[in-house]
Amino acid sequence: MARPSLDYDRLAPAVRRLHAGGSSVRVIAEYVGISPRSVTSMIVRLDLPRRRKSTSVRRRVSRAALPVGAGLEIARV
Repeated sequence: MARPSLDYDRLAPAVRRLHAGGSSVRVIAEYVGISPRSVTSMIVRLDLPRRRKSTSVRRRVSRAALPVGAGLEIARV
């Protein structure tokens, strides 16, 4: 008999629900009570889409134009 903590049939609905809600692997593992690695393998086993880390949106920083002679000074011409 499998260990109760690794009873995938019992844990699958909770993993599916939390994964669909956007929870991270770490949060799912903490809630369900198994390791993050087990959660990752369970997500693969259940054929759920893998989530990627969301990157922060970079804002374009507008910079003031340099004075006319600044380019020459920077290049030390």
